[in-house]
Amino acid sequence: MPARTAAGTKVRAPEEVKGVPRSGALSLWRTAKEEVVERMPAAAAMEGPPKPPRMRDRVAFFSKSVLKWVVKFVSTLFKRTRPYRTYEAPATGMFVMPDRVSIALASDWGTGTASAYAVGDAIRAVNPDITIHMGDVYYSGTREEYRDYFLDEPAWPHGSLVASSASDAAGTYALNANHEMYSGGEGYFEEALPALKQTASYFCLHNAHWRVVALDTGYHTTRGVMIVFKNDTKLHKANIEWLEKTVFADSGDRRPVILLSHHQWFSAFDKHEYRKVGDALLPYLDRVALWFWGHEHRLAGYAPFGLRGGVVRARCIGHGGMPVDVAEKVERTDRPVVFHDEREAEIVDGERVGFCGFAHLRLEGPECVVEYIDEKQTVLLREQWVHREGRLTGTLVKTPASSFLAWHRPETDLVR
Repeated sequence: MPARTAAGTKVRAPEEVKGVPRSGALSLWRTAKEEVVERMPAAAAMEGPPKPPRMRDRVAFFSKSVLKWVVKFVSTLFKRTRPYRTYEAPATGMFVMPDRVSIALASDWGTGTASAYAVGDAIRAVNPDITIHMGDVYYSGTREEYRDYFLDEPAWPHGSLVASSASDAAGTYALNANHEMYSGGEGYFEEALPALKQTASYFCLHNAHWRVVALDTGYHTTRGVMIVFKNDTKLHKANIEWLEKTVFADSGDRRPVILLSHHQWFSAFDKHEYRKVGDALLPYLDRVALWFWGHEHRLAGYAPFGLRGGVVRARCIGHGGMPVDVAEKVERTDRPVVFHDEREAEIVDGERVGFCGFAHLRLEGPECVVEYIDEKQTVLLREQWVHREGRLTGTLVKTPASSFLAWHRPETDLVR
């Protein structure tokens, strides 16, 4: 069960969250089990050395947690998913940001681990104008989990930007993802969006030189026993229509796009690829400069690549708060991964665990600088992009820590 600090903050041990499955049933089981354990009386622990639990205590715990899980799981399956939020005129989901602005991105942060809180502190240290959480509050995105591990102190760090009108960008945003939808989206749609004053789960932040387009790839997540048997991850039809009629309606708008989503289009590590997401975006990928995604709990960067004729520069930043399994290796050599972070941070349950971290973007007129920063506030790598006269050029700047990353291809492939 989560420990508590002197300030009352809930902290989950890494072994509690390591290996959380991509399954609605099993995620809800972990939620139910944690809630039951937390409510068990702790008085016995104050009476001296711990004693082996009696069989009836184990049976009582099991029956309570299983019953709670069954009720939660069945009610989630038969309860209507929270309604999908859209923009009503005159709102468009397009928000103006300054020409000089900094943005912190992290995914899979809502774990409540010490590493996640360290990443939060590292984000605060760079004092970004805007912060964007790219999805997954564990285990099931319930109201209570959103309050405990995202909204309450130490909450997800807020950006310093203050919107002066409804068309201006705000300081903090959150995306929807699969773990949010295992509870039917109750925590995300009923707690997070109102707290952040965010209308919908997709949006575009733009200035004179760049556009940051954020998508909802989580809403259609399968909530059954195992998503392995049914992969229906895709964009909602309203999200697709918004892209066509609002974001990319002007074919002459060549401002480069920084694309954000929770799920990956392809992967060199994971057997799951979410091709329906990429299929919906094929008409627009020629305008995408960088695509950041999460879902896989690692930091990795790819050379330009795509499926079905589309090509993108992909960056996986799903290492926001979940223990990173550095034992996982490249499984598909036909996916051109350039680097990934396999440094060992600690040993958890006898297995090597890596560092968590985030991406820090600085947009300064036509220039974009991307820094990959870990939970110890170490800058691992820096990309510099410039868009002038319709041409995007990139430069890679290695830091002293870059040599500790695992490099699979020439470093220049990252910025081709």
